[in-house]
Order: sequence, then structure tokens, then C-alpha cells
Amino acid sequence: MKIKVCGITREEDIVKLLELKIDFIGFNLLKESKRKVNIAWALDMTKKYQLENKSVFLVDCEESEFNQLKNISSLSLQIYNFHEVPNVSNMLFIPVNATFLKQLEKSHFPMKENHRYLIDNMEGALGGTGEKFDWSDLHKFDLSEIMLAGGIGPEDINFLQDLNVWGIDINSKFEIKTGIKNHKLLESLRNYNE
Repeated sequence: MKIKVCGITREEDIVKLLELKIDFIGFNLLKESKRKVNIAWALDMTKKYQLENKSVFLVDCEESEFNQLKNISSLSLQIYNFHEVPNVSNMLFIPVNATFLKQLEKSHFPMKENHRYLIDNMEGALGGTGEKFDWSDLHKFDLSEIMLAGGIGPEDINFLQDLNVWGIDINSKFEIKTGIKNHKLLESLRNYNE
């Protein structure tokens, strides 16, 4: 199971996540987010810690802005965007509302790309609310190409791993306060990356 920790705002949290061998480190660039960081800082951290295969940028922009972001650096960044952007090969995660699960079929997956759907609550916000959606029907779906988000805490990880979910995106339940990760709680992720 892949693990992504989103909402990173501090360098010391990056150091901890690297020690834990976390798969993906998420930087939030949404204007309305409480965890928004400056693109220059996020790119500096990506270069400093050689996160080319780990950094994920959450953006909300149209194609012209998206291409501008891509041109900032020669890094092969992984980006996920709340607007559809055609012909973008490095958009790994496609965020969608949890209600999308009800219509999910294998034919929805773009087979020629290495995309994964990021399923989140998104009720009243674009994520980071700490609120779970209804998980009672998750066992009915093929989650092998799905990354789940939305209020995932340390107590939920075994359950989600047993569902054969491709990945989890964690954030607020692993924080001391908004944007400040709790390193003791992050330690609970160590066993999942060995």
C-alpha cells in the first residue's frame, strides 16, 4: 500500500517522512488552503532532498497556468489538479469526490496513462477537512488503483490495507495543529513501508 502525506509546510516534517520512507510527500498550492505553501519553497525542498519521485503538487489551475508550473523546473514533478488538463503525462492523481465511487467501473480508468484516482470527501472543501466519507461500501469496489483520503487516522490503516487499496493520503489526523505534523503519530506508519 502506497502512503502519501499531504499538507507539508515544514522542512523538519520532510526529514521525518524521508526517515520513514514514505512514498509521496504532498505540497498544497491551493489559494484557499490553510496549508498552502509557496511554490518556490516547495521546489527548493524537492531539489534539496531529491524528492523528484516523491513530491506531489496539489494545484487548481487551468492548462496555461499548469504548463507554467511545469516549466519552473526540469524536475519530473507529479501533479494533481482539480481541473481537467489534456495531454499532461505527469498528472498521477486525479482527485474526485467520494460520490464517484458509486459509478466507478474499470472502464473509467485511462489505461494508457499511469493515473490513479484520489477519492476524498470534498464536502464543503477540496480536501484537508479531516472528515471521512461513508466507508461502509468500500468492500464492494476494486480499490487496487485507488488512493483514498479523508479523515484517515492511525487506527484506520489496517482496515484500509485489508481492502487492498492502492494507497492512502493522510493529512489532518497526523497533525498537532494545521500544517504541523505529529512525529509520534507518523511513527505508526513505519511498519507499512518495510
